[in-house]
Amino acid sequence: MAIKNTYYHFNTQDDLPVNPTCSDNETFGVLVLETEKVNITNRPIFILFTIDATGSMSEYVSSNTTKIQYAVQTMKSIIKYLSTLEIDAYIQINTFNEDVQTLISPTKVSTQSMEDMIILLNSIHADGTTNIELALKSATSDINEYTCENPHHSCVHIFMTDGEPTSGEMASIELLKCISNDYLSINIGFGPDHNAKLLCELSSLTNSEYHFIDNIEHASMVYGESLHKVLYPCLHNLRIHIEGGLIYDWYNNTWSNILYENTVIGEITKYYHIKSSTTDDINVYIAGYCQIDHQNGNYSMMCHIEEDVYKLPNLIDTSGNILHDTTIVIFAFRQCVLELLYKATHIVENANVDEKLQLKEDIRTLFRKIRKYAEESNIITDGVVKQLLNDLYLAYWNIGDVYGEIYIHGRHSSQGNQYAHTPGNIRLPNYNVDDIIDMPPRPVLRRSMNHHFHNSPFQFSSQVTESDLELNLNDEDSYTGQTDNEYSCYSTPSIRRTTNSIQQFDD
Repeated sequence: MAIKNTYYHFNTQDDLPVNPTCSDNETFGVLVLETEKVNITNRPIFILFTIDATGSMSEYVSSNTTKIQYAVQTMKSIIKYLSTLEIDAYIQINTFNEDVQTLISPTKVSTQSMEDMIILLNSIHADGTTNIELALKSATSDINEYTCENPHHSCVHIFMTDGEPTSGEMASIELLKCISNDYLSINIGFGPDHNAKLLCELSSLTNSEYHFIDNIEHASMVYGESLHKVLYPCLHNLRIHIEGGLIYDWYNNTWSNILYENTVIGEITKYYHIKSSTTDDINVYIAGYCQIDHQNGNYSMMCHIEEDVYKLPNLIDTSGNILHDTTIVIFAFRQCVLELLYKATHIVENANVDEKLQLKEDIRTLFRKIRKYAEESNIITDGVVKQLLNDLYLAYWNIGDVYGEIYIHGRHSSQGNQYAHTPGNIRLPNYNVDDIIDMPPRPVLRRSMNHHFHNSPFQFSSQVTESDLELNLNDEDSYTGQTDNEYSCYSTPSIRRTTNSIQQFDD
Protein backbone atom coordinates (compact mmCIF):
# COMPACT_ATOMS: atom_id res chain seq x y z
CA MET A 1 0.00 0.00 0.00
CA ALA A 2 1.16 3.53 -0.76
CA ILE A 3 -0.15 4.91 2.54
CA LYS A 4 1.71 3.66 5.59
CA ASN A 5 -0.43 5.43 8.17
CA THR A 6 -2.95 8.24 8.33
CA TYR A 7 -5.04 9.67 11.15
CA TYR A 8 -6.35 12.92 12.58
CA HIS A 9 -6.70 14.27 16.07
CA PHE A 10 -8.20 17.40 17.59
CA ASN A 11 -7.17 19.71 20.35
CA THR A 12 -8.17 18.59 23.85
CA GLN A 13 -6.85 21.58 25.82
CA ASP A 14 -9.01 24.38 27.16
CA ASP A 15 -6.27 26.98 27.10
CA LEU A 16 -4.46 26.93 23.77
CA PRO A 17 -2.05 29.90 23.60
CA VAL A 18 -3.59 30.84 20.22
CA ASN A 19 -6.96 30.27 18.57
CA PRO A 20 -6.17 29.16 15.01
CA THR A 21 -9.83 28.67 14.06
CA CYS A 22 -10.83 32.26 14.96
CA SER A 23 -14.08 30.79 16.34
CA ASP A 24 -15.14 29.60 19.78
CA ASN A 25 -17.41 26.98 18.20
CA GLU A 26 -14.73 25.17 16.20
CA THR A 27 -11.90 22.91 17.32
CA PHE A 28 -8.50 22.85 15.66
CA GLY A 29 -6.91 19.57 14.61
CA VAL A 30 -4.12 17.99 12.57
CA LEU A 31 -4.37 15.32 9.90
CA VAL A 32 -1.21 13.24 9.49
CA LEU A 33 -0.29 11.30 6.35
CA GLU A 34 2.68 8.91 6.30
CA THR A 35 3.65 7.28 3.01
CA GLU A 36 5.50 4.05 2.44
CA LYS A 37 9.05 3.88 1.18
CA VAL A 38 8.99 3.45 -2.58
CA ASN A 39 11.54 2.29 -5.11
CA ILE A 40 12.67 4.61 -7.85
CA THR A 41 10.00 4.82 -10.53
CA ASN A 42 10.18 2.33 -13.38
CA ARG A 43 7.82 4.42 -15.44
CA PRO A 44 9.68 6.28 -18.22
CA ILE A 45 9.99 9.96 -17.40
CA PHE A 46 10.43 12.97 -19.62
CA ILE A 47 11.78 16.19 -18.10
CA LEU A 48 11.78 19.39 -20.09
CA PHE A 49 14.18 21.90 -18.57
CA THR A 50 13.70 25.53 -19.61
CA ILE A 51 16.72 27.67 -18.71
CA ASP A 52 16.80 31.46 -18.65
CA ALA A 53 19.66 32.58 -20.92
CA THR A 54 18.93 36.32 -20.89
CA GLY A 55 21.46 39.05 -20.35
CA SER A 56 20.98 39.17 -16.58
CA MET A 57 22.21 35.58 -16.33
CA SER A 58 25.66 36.80 -17.35
CA GLU A 59 25.97 38.74 -14.07
CA TYR A 60 28.67 37.59 -11.66
CA VAL A 61 27.49 36.21 -8.34
CA SER A 62 30.98 35.43 -7.10
CA SER A 63 34.41 36.72 -8.00
CA ASN A 64 34.70 34.50 -11.07
CA THR A 65 31.35 32.76 -11.66
CA THR A 66 28.21 34.00 -13.40
CA LYS A 67 24.62 32.93 -12.87
CA ILE A 68 24.53 31.04 -16.17
CA GLN A 69 27.69 29.16 -15.22
CA TYR A 70 26.03 28.00 -11.99
CA ALA A 71 22.92 27.00 -13.93
CA VAL A 72 24.96 25.05 -16.46
CA GLN A 73 26.93 23.31 -13.73
CA THR A 74 23.69 22.28 -12.02
CA MET A 75 22.37 20.82 -15.26
CA LYS A 76 25.62 18.91 -15.77
CA SER A 77 25.34 17.45 -12.27
CA ILE A 78 21.73 16.39 -12.89
CA ILE A 79 22.61 14.71 -16.19
CA LYS A 80 25.57 12.90 -14.64
CA TYR A 81 23.37 11.74 -11.75
CA LEU A 82 20.57 10.54 -14.04
CA SER A 83 23.09 8.61 -16.14
CA THR A 84 23.94 6.48 -13.08
CA LEU A 85 20.32 5.40 -12.51
CA GLU A 86 18.71 2.30 -13.97
CA ILE A 87 15.65 4.13 -15.26
CA ASP A 88 14.37 5.36 -18.59
CA ALA A 89 14.91 9.11 -18.22
CA TYR A 90 14.54 11.38 -21.24
CA ILE A 91 15.34 15.07 -21.12
CA GLN A 92 14.99 18.08 -23.34
CA ILE A 93 16.71 21.38 -22.63
CA ASN A 94 15.36 24.68 -23.95
CA THR A 95 17.01 28.02 -23.40
CA PHE A 96 15.17 31.29 -23.81
CA ASN A 97 15.60 35.03 -24.04
CA GLU A 98 13.42 36.88 -26.57
CA ASP A 99 13.42 33.59 -28.50
CA VAL A 100 13.41 29.91 -27.54
CA GLN A 101 16.18 27.56 -28.63
CA THR A 102 16.07 23.77 -28.25
CA LEU A 103 19.57 23.01 -27.05
CA ILE A 104 18.96 19.28 -26.54
CA SER A 105 16.06 17.48 -28.25
CA PRO A 106 14.34 14.65 -26.33
CA THR A 107 17.19 12.26 -25.56
CA LYS A 108 17.52 9.30 -23.23
CA VAL A 109 20.13 9.99 -20.56
CA SER A 110 22.91 7.43 -20.56
CA THR A 111 26.64 7.28 -20.07
CA GLN A 112 26.94 7.42 -23.86
CA SER A 113 24.70 10.48 -24.39
CA MET A 114 25.97 12.34 -21.34
CA GLU A 115 29.18 13.62 -22.92
CA ASP A 116 27.41 15.10 -25.95
CA MET A 117 24.90 16.82 -23.65
CA ILE A 118 27.66 18.38 -21.57
CA ILE A 119 29.36 19.73 -24.70
CA LEU A 120 26.08 21.35 -25.77
CA LEU A 121 25.55 22.83 -22.30
CA ASN A 122 28.96 24.50 -22.48
CA SER A 123 27.78 26.36 -25.59
CA ILE A 124 25.07 28.36 -23.77
CA HIS A 125 25.59 32.10 -24.02
CA ALA A 126 23.50 34.55 -21.99
CA ASP A 127 22.16 37.71 -23.60
CA GLY A 128 18.92 39.34 -24.72
CA THR A 129 15.58 40.14 -23.08
CA THR A 130 13.12 37.93 -21.20
CA ASN A 131 10.08 36.53 -23.00
CA ILE A 132 8.47 34.19 -20.46
CA GLU A 133 5.31 33.87 -22.56
CA LEU A 134 7.20 32.32 -25.45
CA ALA A 135 9.17 30.04 -23.11
CA LEU A 136 6.00 28.66 -21.48
CA LYS A 137 4.12 28.26 -24.76
CA SER A 138 7.05 26.41 -26.33
CA ALA A 139 7.30 24.08 -23.33
CA THR A 140 3.59 23.24 -23.46
CA SER A 141 3.74 22.60 -27.19
CA ASP A 142 6.85 20.40 -26.85
CA ILE A 143 5.38 18.35 -24.00
CA ASN A 144 2.08 17.89 -25.80
CA GLU A 145 3.91 16.65 -28.87
CA TYR A 146 6.05 14.29 -26.77
CA THR A 147 2.99 12.96 -24.90
CA CYS A 148 1.21 12.12 -28.15
CA GLU A 149 4.16 9.97 -29.17
CA ASN A 150 4.78 8.54 -25.68
CA PRO A 151 1.43 8.37 -23.84
CA HIS A 152 2.75 6.12 -21.03
CA HIS A 153 5.60 8.43 -20.05
CA SER A 154 5.43 10.79 -17.06
CA CYS A 155 6.10 14.39 -18.14
CA VAL A 156 7.46 17.29 -16.09
CA HIS A 157 8.41 20.86 -16.93
CA ILE A 158 11.09 22.52 -14.78
CA PHE A 159 11.18 26.24 -15.59
CA MET A 160 13.86 28.57 -14.27
CA THR A 161 14.25 32.35 -14.51
CA ASP A 162 16.29 34.93 -12.66
CA GLY A 163 14.20 37.95 -13.57
CA GLU A 164 10.81 39.03 -14.85
CA PRO A 165 9.31 39.36 -18.32
CA THR A 166 10.56 42.30 -20.37
CA SER A 167 9.02 41.27 -23.69
CA GLY A 168 5.93 39.36 -24.75
CA GLU A 169 2.97 38.99 -22.38
CA MET A 170 3.74 40.09 -18.83
CA ALA A 171 0.48 39.70 -16.89
CA SER A 172 0.24 36.55 -14.81
CA ILE A 173 -3.41 36.00 -15.74
CA GLU A 174 -2.37 35.73 -19.39
CA LEU A 175 0.80 33.75 -18.73
CA LEU A 176 -1.23 31.18 -16.81
CA LYS A 177 -3.01 30.37 -20.07
CA CYS A 178 0.34 29.21 -21.46
CA ILE A 179 0.61 26.40 -18.88
CA SER A 180 -1.21 23.08 -18.98
CA ASN A 181 -2.41 21.28 -15.85
CA ASP A 182 -1.83 17.94 -17.59
CA TYR A 183 1.76 17.74 -16.36
CA LEU A 184 3.74 18.81 -13.31
CA SER A 185 5.11 22.36 -13.64
CA ILE A 186 7.94 23.34 -11.32
CA ASN A 187 8.76 27.06 -11.40
CA ILE A 188 12.14 28.01 -9.95
CA GLY A 189 13.17 31.55 -9.12
CA PHE A 190 16.94 31.80 -9.57
CA GLY A 191 18.56 34.36 -7.28
CA PRO A 192 17.19 37.38 -5.39
CA ASP A 193 16.05 39.48 -8.35
CA HIS A 194 13.34 37.37 -9.97
CA ASN A 195 9.64 38.23 -9.86
CA ALA A 196 8.52 35.99 -6.99
CA LYS A 197 4.95 37.24 -7.06
CA LEU A 198 4.64 36.29 -10.72
CA LEU A 199 6.11 32.82 -10.26
CA CYS A 200 3.86 32.19 -7.26
CA GLU A 201 0.83 33.14 -9.34
CA LEU A 202 2.05 30.86 -12.15
CA SER A 203 2.15 28.09 -9.51
CA SER A 204 -1.50 28.52 -8.53
CA LEU A 205 -2.58 25.56 -10.67
CA THR A 206 -3.08 22.32 -8.77
CA ASN A 207 -0.25 20.69 -10.73
CA SER A 208 2.27 23.51 -10.28
CA GLU A 209 4.64 24.66 -7.56
CA TYR A 210 7.20 27.38 -6.82
CA HIS A 211 10.74 27.09 -5.47
CA PHE A 212 13.25 29.82 -4.64
CA ILE A 213 17.01 29.43 -5.04
CA ASP A 214 18.12 32.02 -2.51
CA ASN A 215 21.79 31.06 -2.65
CA ILE A 216 23.11 30.28 -6.13
CA GLU A 217 25.58 27.79 -4.71
CA HIS A 218 22.64 25.70 -3.48
CA ALA A 219 20.97 25.43 -6.88
CA SER A 220 21.50 21.67 -7.00
CA MET A 221 19.69 21.36 -3.66
CA VAL A 222 16.51 22.97 -5.00
CA TYR A 223 16.71 21.16 -8.33
CA GLY A 224 17.47 17.96 -6.42
CA GLU A 225 14.32 18.22 -4.31
CA SER A 226 12.25 18.76 -7.44
CA LEU A 227 13.93 15.85 -9.18
CA HIS A 228 13.33 13.60 -6.18
CA LYS A 229 9.59 14.18 -6.54
CA VAL A 230 9.82 12.96 -10.14
CA LEU A 231 11.94 9.91 -9.28
CA TYR A 232 10.19 8.75 -6.10
CA PRO A 233 6.49 9.56 -6.39
CA CYS A 234 4.12 7.67 -4.12
CA LEU A 235 0.72 9.34 -4.56
CA HIS A 236 -0.53 11.42 -7.49
CA ASN A 237 -3.49 13.79 -7.64
CA LEU A 238 -4.13 13.44 -3.93
CA ARG A 239 -7.50 14.67 -2.66
CA ILE A 240 -8.38 14.93 1.02
CA HIS A 241 -12.14 15.11 1.62
CA ILE A 242 -13.81 16.13 4.89
CA GLU A 243 -17.50 15.88 5.69
CA GLY A 244 -18.48 17.80 8.81
CA GLY A 245 -15.26 19.78 8.91
CA LEU A 246 -12.81 21.89 6.89
CA ILE A 247 -9.18 21.64 5.83
CA TYR A 248 -6.81 24.58 5.38
CA ASP A 249 -5.58 25.65 1.94
CA TRP A 250 -2.41 27.59 2.73
CA TYR A 251 -1.96 28.92 -0.82
CA ASN A 252 -5.31 30.72 -0.85
CA ASN A 253 -5.58 31.18 2.92
CA THR A 254 -9.02 29.55 2.91
CA TRP A 255 -10.81 26.64 4.56
CA SER A 256 -12.76 24.15 2.45
CA ASN A 257 -13.94 20.54 2.56
CA ILE A 258 -11.41 19.33 -0.02
CA LEU A 259 -7.68 19.83 -0.57
CA TYR A 260 -5.62 18.84 -3.60
CA GLU A 261 -1.94 17.93 -3.76
CA ASN A 262 -0.22 17.10 -7.06
CA THR A 263 2.36 14.55 -5.88
CA VAL A 264 3.37 13.13 -2.52
CA ILE A 265 6.71 11.37 -2.43
CA GLY A 266 7.43 8.13 -0.63
CA GLU A 267 8.82 7.89 2.90
CA ILE A 268 7.51 11.23 4.11
CA THR A 269 5.16 12.53 6.79
CA LYS A 270 2.85 15.38 5.79
CA TYR A 271 0.72 17.51 8.12
CA TYR A 272 -2.58 19.20 7.25
CA HIS A 273 -4.65 21.55 9.39
CA ILE A 274 -8.34 20.80 9.94
CA LYS A 275 -11.16 22.19 12.06
CA SER A 276 -14.71 21.19 12.96
CA SER A 277 -17.59 22.17 15.24
CA THR A 278 -18.62 18.49 15.47
CA THR A 279 -15.37 16.62 16.07
CA ASP A 280 -17.14 13.35 16.90
CA ASP A 281 -19.27 13.40 13.78
CA ILE A 282 -17.01 13.90 10.76
CA ASN A 283 -15.91 11.68 7.90
CA VAL A 284 -12.46 11.99 6.34
CA TYR A 285 -11.07 10.06 3.40
CA ILE A 286 -8.13 10.29 1.04
CA ALA A 287 -8.29 9.52 -2.68
CA GLY A 288 -5.62 9.52 -5.33
CA TYR A 289 -3.50 7.39 -7.60
CA CYS A 290 -0.43 5.31 -6.91
CA GLN A 291 1.97 3.63 -9.30
CA ILE A 292 2.08 -0.15 -9.52
CA ASP A 293 4.21 -2.32 -11.75
CA HIS A 294 2.59 -3.34 -15.01
CA GLN A 295 2.29 -7.07 -15.55
CA ASN A 296 4.89 -7.13 -18.29
CA GLY A 297 7.30 -5.20 -16.10
CA ASN A 298 8.02 -2.61 -18.76
CA TYR A 299 6.38 0.35 -17.06
CA SER A 300 4.20 1.40 -14.16
CA MET A 301 0.50 2.04 -14.35
CA MET A 302 -1.77 4.15 -12.18
CA CYS A 303 -4.12 2.55 -9.67
CA HIS A 304 -6.91 4.54 -8.01
CA ILE A 305 -7.04 4.26 -4.24
CA GLU A 306 -9.36 5.49 -1.51
CA GLU A 307 -8.76 5.20 2.20
CA ASP A 308 -10.79 6.30 5.21
CA VAL A 309 -8.96 8.36 7.80
CA TYR A 310 -9.80 7.65 11.42
CA LYS A 311 -9.56 9.73 14.55
CA LEU A 312 -6.64 8.99 16.84
CA PRO A 313 -7.92 8.00 20.31
CA ASN A 314 -6.99 10.28 23.18
CA LEU A 315 -4.14 9.22 25.42
CA ILE A 316 -5.33 8.55 28.97
CA ASP A 317 -3.15 8.33 32.08
CA THR A 318 -3.69 5.87 34.93
CA SER A 319 -6.06 8.33 36.65
CA GLY A 320 -8.27 8.63 33.59
CA ASN A 321 -7.06 12.12 32.63
CA ILE A 322 -6.38 13.06 28.99
CA LEU A 323 -2.71 13.52 28.16
CA HIS A 324 -2.44 16.60 25.97
CA ASP A 325 -0.24 16.43 22.90
CA THR A 326 2.05 19.43 22.29
CA THR A 327 1.93 18.58 18.57
CA ILE A 328 -1.47 20.25 18.36
CA VAL A 329 -0.08 23.44 19.91
CA ILE A 330 2.90 23.50 17.54
CA PHE A 331 0.67 23.21 14.49
CA ALA A 332 -1.80 25.72 15.91
CA PHE A 333 1.16 28.11 15.94
CA ARG A 334 1.99 27.02 12.39
CA GLN A 335 -1.54 27.89 11.29
CA CYS A 336 -1.10 31.42 12.64
CA VAL A 337 2.31 31.76 11.00
CA LEU A 338 0.96 30.68 7.61
CA GLU A 339 -1.85 33.22 7.85
CA LEU A 340 0.60 36.02 8.64
CA LEU A 341 2.95 34.95 5.84
CA TYR A 342 -0.01 35.01 3.46
CA LYS A 343 -0.86 38.55 4.56
CA ALA A 344 2.78 39.56 4.18
CA THR A 345 2.91 38.21 0.61
CA HIS A 346 -0.35 39.93 -0.34
CA ILE A 347 0.15 43.35 1.21
CA VAL A 348 -0.15 45.79 -1.66
CA GLU A 349 2.75 47.99 -2.65
CA ASN A 350 0.81 51.15 -1.88
CA ALA A 351 -0.37 49.95 1.54
CA ASN A 352 -0.13 52.75 4.05
CA VAL A 353 2.45 52.82 6.81
CA ASP A 354 -0.08 51.95 9.51
CA GLU A 355 -1.09 48.72 7.73
CA LYS A 356 2.51 47.59 7.44
CA LEU A 357 3.27 48.53 11.04
CA GLN A 358 0.22 46.61 12.25
CA LEU A 359 1.31 43.51 10.34
CA LYS A 360 4.80 43.81 11.79
CA GLU A 361 3.31 44.17 15.26
CA ASP A 362 1.18 41.03 14.72
CA ILE A 363 4.28 39.13 13.66
CA ARG A 364 6.23 40.35 16.65
CA THR A 365 3.41 39.41 19.03
CA LEU A 366 3.16 35.89 17.64
CA PHE A 367 6.95 35.52 17.68
CA ARG A 368 7.05 36.36 21.39
CA LYS A 369 4.12 34.06 22.13
CA ILE A 370 5.71 31.08 20.40
CA ARG A 371 9.07 31.72 21.99
CA LYS A 372 7.57 32.03 25.49
CA TYR A 373 5.44 28.89 25.20
CA ALA A 374 8.25 26.85 23.65
CA GLU A 375 10.67 27.75 26.42
CA GLU A 376 8.16 27.04 29.18
CA SER A 377 7.17 23.71 27.57
CA ASN A 378 10.75 22.69 26.84
CA ILE A 379 10.13 22.35 23.08
CA ILE A 380 12.29 25.27 22.01
CA THR A 381 14.59 22.95 20.03
CA ASP A 382 11.73 21.27 18.17
CA GLY A 383 12.39 21.45 14.42
CA VAL A 384 9.00 22.90 13.48
CA VAL A 385 9.17 25.48 16.28
CA LYS A 386 12.61 26.61 15.14
CA GLN A 387 11.35 26.85 11.58
CA LEU A 388 8.34 28.94 12.59
CA LEU A 389 10.48 31.38 14.56
CA ASN A 390 12.79 31.50 11.58
CA ASP A 391 9.94 32.35 9.22
CA LEU A 392 8.56 35.10 11.45
CA TYR A 393 11.99 36.59 11.99
CA LEU A 394 12.68 36.81 8.27
CA ALA A 395 9.20 38.11 7.41
CA TYR A 396 9.34 40.82 10.06
CA TRP A 397 12.43 42.44 8.64
CA ASN A 398 11.50 42.09 4.97
CA ILE A 399 8.03 43.67 5.06
CA GLY A 400 8.17 46.98 3.23
CA ASP A 401 11.49 46.21 1.55
CA VAL A 402 11.06 45.88 -2.22
CA TYR A 403 14.17 43.68 -2.31
CA GLY A 404 13.20 41.65 0.72
CA GLU A 405 9.63 40.66 -0.03
CA ILE A 406 10.92 37.94 -2.35
CA TYR A 407 12.13 36.06 0.73
CA ILE A 408 8.67 36.18 2.30
CA HIS A 409 7.22 34.58 -0.83
CA GLY A 410 9.91 31.90 -0.61
CA ARG A 411 9.21 31.20 3.06
CA HIS A 412 5.45 31.08 2.58
CA SER A 413 5.83 28.54 -0.23
CA SER A 414 8.41 26.48 1.65
CA GLN A 415 6.40 26.35 4.89
CA GLY A 416 3.10 25.75 3.12
CA ASN A 417 4.42 22.96 0.89
CA GLN A 418 6.61 21.54 3.66
CA TYR A 419 9.64 21.64 1.38
CA ALA A 420 12.98 20.11 2.34
CA HIS A 421 14.80 23.34 1.44
CA THR A 422 13.92 26.70 2.90
CA PRO A 423 15.35 30.00 1.63
CA GLY A 424 17.26 32.31 3.91
CA ASN A 425 18.24 35.93 3.51
CA ILE A 426 21.94 36.61 3.50
CA ARG A 427 21.31 40.17 4.68
CA LEU A 428 19.89 39.04 8.04
CA PRO A 429 22.40 36.70 9.65
CA ASN A 430 23.13 37.93 13.20
CA TYR A 431 21.43 39.84 16.00
CA ASN A 432 21.42 40.73 19.65
CA VAL A 433 20.14 37.73 21.58
CA ASP A 434 18.72 39.94 24.33
CA ASP A 435 16.35 41.60 21.86
CA ILE A 436 14.79 38.31 20.86
CA ILE A 437 12.62 38.03 23.97
CA ASP A 438 10.69 41.16 23.05
CA MET A 439 10.99 41.41 19.28
CA PRO A 440 12.87 39.94 16.33
CA PRO A 441 16.41 41.30 16.08
CA ARG A 442 17.64 44.09 13.88
CA PRO A 443 19.27 43.19 10.58
CA VAL A 444 22.92 43.60 9.72
CA LEU A 445 23.52 46.00 6.85
CA ARG A 446 25.63 44.28 4.23
CA ARG A 447 25.80 43.37 0.57
CA SER A 448 23.20 41.12 -0.94
CA MET A 449 24.15 38.06 -3.02
CA ASN A 450 24.28 39.96 -6.30
CA HIS A 451 26.63 42.57 -4.82
CA HIS A 452 24.21 45.48 -5.18
CA PHE A 453 23.75 47.66 -2.11
CA HIS A 454 20.11 47.95 -1.05
CA ASN A 455 18.98 50.61 1.37
CA SER A 456 17.64 49.19 4.62
CA PRO A 457 13.94 49.90 5.23
CA PHE A 458 14.81 50.57 8.87
CA GLN A 459 16.59 53.68 10.04
CA PHE A 460 19.00 53.39 12.93
CA SER A 461 20.21 56.20 15.13
CA SER A 462 23.78 57.35 14.82
CA GLN A 463 24.55 55.69 18.17
CA VAL A 464 23.93 52.22 16.65
CA THR A 465 26.99 50.86 14.89
CA GLU A 466 27.29 47.79 12.73
CA SER A 467 29.45 46.13 15.37
CA ASP A 468 26.58 46.51 17.85
CA LEU A 469 24.43 44.40 15.55
CA GLU A 470 26.94 41.62 14.90
CA LEU A 471 26.89 39.71 18.17
CA ASN A 472 27.59 36.10 17.24
CA LEU A 473 25.61 33.27 18.80
CA ASN A 474 26.66 29.72 19.44
CA ASP A 475 24.87 26.75 17.92
CA GLU A 476 22.63 26.33 20.95
CA ASP A 477 21.06 29.73 20.24
CA SER A 478 20.38 29.11 16.55
CA TYR A 479 16.70 28.43 17.20
CA THR A 480 16.00 32.06 18.03
CA GLY A 481 15.34 33.08 14.48
CA GLN A 482 18.60 32.81 12.61
CA THR A 483 18.06 32.15 8.91
CA ASP A 484 18.94 28.74 7.56
CA ASN A 485 20.09 28.13 3.99
CA GLU A 486 20.21 24.35 4.23
CA TYR A 487 17.49 21.81 4.90
CA SER A 488 14.22 22.59 6.65
CA CYS A 489 12.52 20.63 9.41
CA TYR A 490 10.48 18.82 6.74
CA SER A 491 13.43 17.27 4.89
CA THR A 492 13.72 13.50 4.78
CA PRO A 493 16.73 11.17 4.56
CA SER A 494 15.66 10.08 1.07
CA ILE A 495 15.49 13.66 -0.23
CA ARG A 496 18.89 14.41 1.25
CA ARG A 497 20.32 11.31 -0.39
CA THR A 498 19.11 12.51 -3.78
CA THR A 499 20.35 16.08 -3.40
CA ASN A 500 23.66 14.97 -1.93
CA SER A 501 24.13 12.53 -4.82
CA ILE A 502 23.60 15.34 -7.32
CA GLN A 503 25.96 17.66 -5.46
CA GLN A 504 28.71 15.05 -5.65
CA PHE A 505 28.91 15.76 -9.37
CA ASP A 506 29.37 19.53 -8.90
CA ASP A 507 32.76 20.60 -10.20
